Amino acid sequence: MQPQMSKKEPGGIIDSWCGKCKMILAHTIEAMVGSKPVRVHCNTCQSQHSYRASEPGKTGPRAGAGSRPARYKTLLSGSNPSEAKTYSPKDTYRAGDVLQHPMFGVGVTTAVKDVSKIEVLFESGSKLLVHGR
Repeated sequence: MQPQMSKKEPGGIIDSWCGKCKMILAHTIEAMVGSKPVRVHCNTCQSQHSYRASEPGKTGPRAGAGSRPARYKTLLSGSNPSEAKTYSPKDTYRAGDVLQHPMFGVGVTTAVKDVSKIEVLFESGSKLLVHGR
């Protein structure tokens, strides 16, 4: 399954720093000036804010993030995606768990944020999901 590509236009999807989630996540473009997105809303927490290509204080798009496709493939190496756990917000997960999400596909848990949130890296990007509810 290939990641969905989006056009740089209002309604399109772009990666942006979310100050509320404190990470680079998929956002929907709300407004543009010329060919540059200026206003977005986070597809994870739904907050609206200015477009930020990277974490504040770092330079360039996805600064320090490395290559997402390479990291995704590295994290999945040695595991069998067909044996991935089916994601449920009721289950609890640990870092390194491979799961199958109905919308995002196969992902790897990269961090447990707190007792109710996990960060999961999917082929299309990182998502913050609930668990243990």
